[in-house]
Amino acid sequence: MDKEQIYLKIRAFGRAALTLGIENSHSGNISIKCSDENGNEMLAITAAGSQKGELTRDRICFASLDKVNHGYFKSSSETDIHARILNLPGKKATMHGHTKAATIVTLDDAPMPKENPRKPLIPFDPLGVKFLGEVPVDWFAVASGSKEMAETIAKRLESYPVGIVQAHGAFASGGSLEEAFFKLCLVENSGEVIHYSDILGVDRSFVVKEIVEAASVIKKNIPDYSIENDGRLDFGDEPDTVDMFLQTGYRIFESKYSPFHSGSMSVRCSRTMLYIPKASLPHDIQAPMMEVPLKPEPSDDPEMALHKAIYANTPLKSLLHCYVSEAQAVVLASLQTMKCENCKVIPIDAEGGFLYPSVPILACGFDAEDISRALLDYHVCIAAHGGAWASGEQSIGEALRHISSLKDICYYRIMAVMRGLDLSVMEPPRARSW
Repeated sequence: MDKEQIYLKIRAFGRAALTLGIENSHSGNISIKCSDENGNEMLAITAAGSQKGELTRDRICFASLDKVNHGYFKSSSETDIHARILNLPGKKATMHGHTKAATIVTLDDAPMPKENPRKPLIPFDPLGVKFLGEVPVDWFAVASGSKEMAETIAKRLESYPVGIVQAHGAFASGGSLEEAFFKLCLVENSGEVIHYSDILGVDRSFVVKEIVEAASVIKKNIPDYSIENDGRLDFGDEPDTVDMFLQTGYRIFESKYSPFHSGSMSVRCSRTMLYIPKASLPHDIQAPMMEVPLKPEPSDDPEMALHKAIYANTPLKSLLHCYVSEAQAVVLASLQTMKCENCKVIPIDAEGGFLYPSVPILACGFDAEDISRALLDYHVCIAAHGGAWASGEQSIGEALRHISSLKDICYYRIMAVMRGLDLSVMEPPRARSW
């Protein structure tokens, strides 16, 4: 990439991070490994105090990976950390964000100085289980730019996808800036699920048992992450269709219906399916837009295969799959109190109750027939350890509305519990047998 391409890429991810709230107006930093005109490796990094949503070209600094040069003088105070990470094998980008939920759930009030490592963040949402595993947490007396922090975080990222600095935020790295941001968003999503589950009184020992039993299914059903086909556009000659998918993707990302580059969406055609395997899209960042046969093919990954199977079983025209953090927490609370075959989410808000008297929860390892029936009957459902699915009879916009409503339904339930209200009194009796 030349300097202009580097600037545009970093600016896009800075705006995306600000939109999500994992950066404030000036926090965090972003870097990419690159080369100078002589082929010497260096890093491009945001300047100290940069406004990530309003980056200008002069706020990108080019610093050496192994020595102090003029690029250091206005670059981020955490440049040394980024340089150490980018010197690790396979690391081509790194990103630091003030991941609020992940920070909140890893705080403790132990006396100082604290011993490291602190208690790790253990995800129990499906994306966290698949891509993160255990996330280490470390405390530092100087938690910004210190030598101890640079050495420790770089060491953590040799073995883990993400490292958390207690009371500060997270560092993520990857083979691309897309991958680093993906991991950063996942650790925040995991933090949100933990936070909401704590409010609902979910027993951690119960969750651990659930995840151990479901881990193999979770890892099998979620495709691996890759940016190899992100520039693919099979229906570029249909600009209105492209815009429809982009607008849906923007809303999914900006409204936090699913973390960056997660989930999927599709529209059925006569013999083909328009398929976007990364439903959550910020502005100016690509994802594949594919037209594939409706007929199953051996090369289909489990996510694409499920879209095709639902269309084979139903007359539905569109499908949307998202990982809604509030819904995942509500599912865990429900599974703790009743058998999965009887599980459902009952809205306590007026609009949710009008649209969906209840929302079914499918057992982990459900089949295409199970989800097809649920989507025909309810338009939206939640899969235990598998995200939320919604359908449309005409357009992808219908499916988006169902996901949007589901997020609100689950949020109201969580906040009612936080206030100490009795959900059983608030649930309409007819909804329990719907």
